[in-house]
Amino acid sequence: MAQTGRVAVAVFVASMLMIGGCARKAANPPKPAAQNSAVPLPEWAPKNPSPEFLRANCVLQPVPAEFWREYAQGETGMQAMLKRYFLALPAAYEFFGTLSDEQIERFRSTRVVRTPVRLLTPKQRAAFETWLDVYQKAMKGTTLGEDDFLVFLYKCGARKDFSNVEVGFDAQAGNAVQIKCWVRQPDGKTREPSTLVATMPLRR
Repeated sequence: MAQTGRVAVAVFVASMLMIGGCARKAANPPKPAAQNSAVPLPEWAPKNPSPEFLRANCVLQPVPAEFWREYAQGETGMQAMLKRYFLALPAAYEFFGTLSDEQIERFRSTRVVRTPVRLLTPKQRAAFETWLDVYQKAMKGTTLGEDDFLVFLYKCGARKDFSNVEVGFDAQAGNAVQIKCWVRQPDGKTREPSTLVATMPLRR
């Protein structure tokens, strides 16, 4: 790949991997857990994936490993960054896997699903908080970890009890699936920090 091409790809991927800026009935129901084993697992999947991970894997399609290898080959800095990033992906998938059938159907049809943090089920809240912790530890000491996602949420105006925050998944801007938070400001506007989870939102 030409140097300019590699730089362009790296910039694109970095912009998708880094915490997003502080700006501004489905035909195919989710597959039951019994069918999860038929769906290929990504290379970074945990050795013993949870039912939530497998459930998410039936809906989300990760970036092909060949794509990562092509532009990261020989660039130790990018390889190290991707290795850290992949450490956080299983927790993101597990969070997605806690969504209800209705929420997953809504995501399939509208490419977005969001819920006030205070209305998350105990399992969803635990999965969200686990992902926050895993992401912080994975990115600590990198340019992506200068502010962990939790601190970033607070900087975007989130209250300590998250009473003004919605969280969910968004794929409306192309095919990039993101964990996104909608932080309501005192003036009624919303800031939307996010992180990349997958590229193709739906498996066919």
